[in-house]
Amino acid sequence: MPYIEDYVRADGTRVRGHYRWAAGARHEMALFAVAAMTIIGIGNGATSTAADSQQPQRPEKTATYPIRFSDSGQAVKPQSQKPATYPIRFPKAERKPATQRSVSYPIHFQTIGSGR
Repeated sequence: MPYIEDYVRADGTRVRGHYRWAAGARHEMALFAVAAMTIIGIGNGATSTAADSQQPQRPEKTATYPIRFSDSGQAVKPQSQKPATYPIRFPKAERKPATQRSVSYPIHFQTIGSGR
């Protein structure tokens, strides 16, 4: 990958120095990067040693169910709301009268004279 020095084009445009990749090198580098990331991702699976083979301790249960609050007194039941009556009637929207059609159906081709 050669380094191209600063230069000025024939039309006067100044070009900064840059590296020039060979044809197809960017595509090959992208494929190589994807393959490397795949290998790293697969290779970092769960590894264990003899010291790690012991099962971790699970936390102990500290709560007893059902939970009762002894100092709360008598529980108050929530009041139910009046349910809606169905079907719910909505106000009717104003409708425009239908437009008159210029063609009457069914069409009788014998009267037109097309001879179908």
